[in-house]
Amino acid sequence: MARGGVVSARRRRWARIATGSSAVLLLLAVISLLQVSDEIIESYDPEANYIVKLEPGDSGSFGIEESTTVTALRVSDGGTPDSELTLIDASGSEVSGSKPGWMEPIRIGSDEETVYSPVRAFKGLKGNYTLQNQGDSDLWLVDEGVSANKMLGNLWLYLFYIGCCIGSPVGLVGIILAIMVWTDKRKLPDQFVIIDNGSVIIDDAQNEVSAVERIEEAPSPFRVVESRATENSPEAEVDETWKEWDEG
Repeated sequence: MARGGVVSARRRRWARIATGSSAVLLLLAVISLLQVSDEIIESYDPEANYIVKLEPGDSGSFGIEESTTVTALRVSDGGTPDSELTLIDASGSEVSGSKPGWMEPIRIGSDEETVYSPVRAFKGLKGNYTLQNQGDSDLWLVDEGVSANKMLGNLWLYLFYIGCCIGSPVGLVGIILAIMVWTDKRKLPDQFVIIDNGSVIIDDAQNEVSAVERIEEAPSPFRVVESRATENSPEAEVDETWKEWDEG
């Protein structure tokens, strides 16, 4: 087998291994997510895990002992409500916070219907603060660290991360290898099946003519049998006997 064929066979084998492993890992991630989804929703439900909950126009004070990230949320229909809040520290200075990013995702309530959208994120808070709700809807302030700590030690969550973080790149590698194998297959020359003295020869288009010539040059087995039959013919022996008797 040519070197290109060996490389293509190796790629095909690793493509199958990679895609199969990816499928198993992604399936593990899906099963793990189904097992842990209820606990995730409960741990991140603002109604059950808030620091402060304020109705429209209300204000409230709270204290944070360790530096952490705090997120303000409002109920929404899938959009992004305005923040309409003011956070003041112990010295009377306003804490502006930042716009929520991908680390502060939308949350789903335990009823699996209520949607909470983040409107403001405050990082590195520590000490006493006062929050004012200047909007026309309820406002929740939740501690991201507390919600995350509730999920620590959950085996299903770790399996979910393993399945997603490893299964996805492995699957991508398998797809790339499969494309390379398909490309190599298209580059290979056409092959022909040739029968030579009862043996099957698989050759490509470039060697087709030489293979046919080898077949034509090969001696026929029937010619050998015929010549041997002529040498051992009994008629020749009879002719030699009569010749000796006549001379004697």
